[in-house]
Amino acid sequence: MNGIDISSYQAELNAGIVPSDFVIIKATEGTNYINPTWEEQAGQVIQTNKLLGFYHFASVGNPIAEADFFISVVKNYIGKAVLVLDFEAGAINAWGNVGARQFLNRVKEKTGINPMIYMSSDVTRQFNWSTISSTNPLWVAQYASMNPTGYQSEPWTDGKGYGAWSSAAIHQYSSAGSLSNWSGNLDINLAYINANQWKSLAGSGSTSNSITTEDININNTIEYEEEEIALYSNS
Repeated sequence: MNGIDISSYQAELNAGIVPSDFVIIKATEGTNYINPTWEEQAGQVIQTNKLLGFYHFASVGNPIAEADFFISVVKNYIGKAVLVLDFEAGAINAWGNVGARQFLNRVKEKTGINPMIYMSSDVTRQFNWSTISSTNPLWVAQYASMNPTGYQSEPWTDGKGYGAWSSAAIHQYSSAGSLSNWSGNLDINLAYINANQWKSLAGSGSTSNSITTEDININNTIEYEEEEIALYSNS
């Protein structure tokens, strides 16, 4: 599946008309910032039957407090949207993998949902993520270049792997995405999970995820006991 992630930098973007299977929207940052357009754009996503996600941009504050703030803002969408911790910038040194784990565990405790975690491919190898890699799927950022591009079915990777994760659930492969109905650059992504698995990660119909990162393998398939369901890398 193809998708975009957006923030207040794309405040004028109509998430319903830019081509995508999914949209992940920045909701919060730290313990006091709320993206002023997050809910309007979430409505556009829902109205056009696209898959929805929200991310929290980690700051340098207390991880538990930041998790509580994130949950307080997106609480009405629990079970409808994938939840994500955006782990980059100052949080890498301020939190390390310990703080990131505290945030993820707090969201799980409060919502029953295992969030995804976003980071660069380098950061996947900078820390030992083995305590969360089996429960919190990876959304990885790795770019071949900064050249404008549309959606790609097989984006480049450096082949060095993702540390404790055997594969990524989503690959953000450009911040210079060029798509119709928007004149600016976009972050564009390829998801290696299908719509049903997305909804499961969001907690739809249950109080917890039924998909773990062990279900996502490098061949982009999901295994359910003895049944293997092939994913379409560009569906």
